[in-house]
Amino acid sequence: MAPQVVLMTGCSSGIGLSTARRLAQDPDQRYLVFATVIAMAEKTELVAAVGDAIDKTIFIKEMDITKDEDITRIVNDVVKTHGRIDILINVAGIALVALPERVSRAQIDTIFNVNTIGTIRLTQAVLPHMKQKKAGKIICLTSLGGRQGGPYTDFYCASKFALEGFFESLLSTLKSFNIRVCLIEPAKVETGMITSMLSQTDALVNDDTVHDIDRRQLRCFFDVVTGMPGISVADVVDVLMTKCVDVDDPVFRHLVVPPEAKEALGEAVADLTGEKSIAALRKMIVAV
Repeated sequence: MAPQVVLMTGCSSGIGLSTARRLAQDPDQRYLVFATVIAMAEKTELVAAVGDAIDKTIFIKEMDITKDEDITRIVNDVVKTHGRIDILINVAGIALVALPERVSRAQIDTIFNVNTIGTIRLTQAVLPHMKQKKAGKIICLTSLGGRQGGPYTDFYCASKFALEGFFESLLSTLKSFNIRVCLIEPAKVETGMITSMLSQTDALVNDDTVHDIDRRQLRCFFDVVTGMPGISVADVVDVLMTKCVDVDDPVFRHLVVPPEAKEALGEAVADLTGEKSIAALRKMIVAV
């Protein structure tokens, strides 16, 4: 059987890098991976991680997901060379912890262009080829923050909520084309993103121009996030591989959180008033 052609974003570090490595080093060589990074200067860790697989089962390409011309070039190159894209894995994303009233239009544009619009545009570019073949799989890393809002992460969560709505709508029509869609929704993952979020939180806590109430809540948020159990990158990649990539007819959503968080989230989502969800979030910022 010919290997499946995989196009990926966000491969320079974290979940994207680990997923690309696992696909590229598959013992049965079931995949040809086109792993994209925003600039070739960011490929060093990925090259080291995949070792001898480079230019055999994995090919590193430069693509800025916020640029339509980059998306068109990469999709066309892969289809021209291999005739198809079997699996699209959207991983690229950035986070922001901030006071919502202080976030500039430029910052809003950046987080939505990377997290939402870029992912949607890449998916749009791949869809005609998958529809023509009447086969394909689209996997997207969203977040627990795409199911439930989070304190001081308003714009990050909004960008992920938008993805959830887009892909839920999309899946309802794509099943007729034998195209499957999967969302991976991790909670806190021990990556550079969580380190950056904690750093941003700490900076606000120590900013004298921030209102005392916000600083107090941010300090509590920092302590709660620091102390909460995290999900490993390996845990997320295992779910992505075993429940999405290696399954012919995977389910749509895959929440990757500690068991106790899953139960609490289920209760919050089931409450149509939204009050349980807000109460849970308040516990993250108001010390008892």
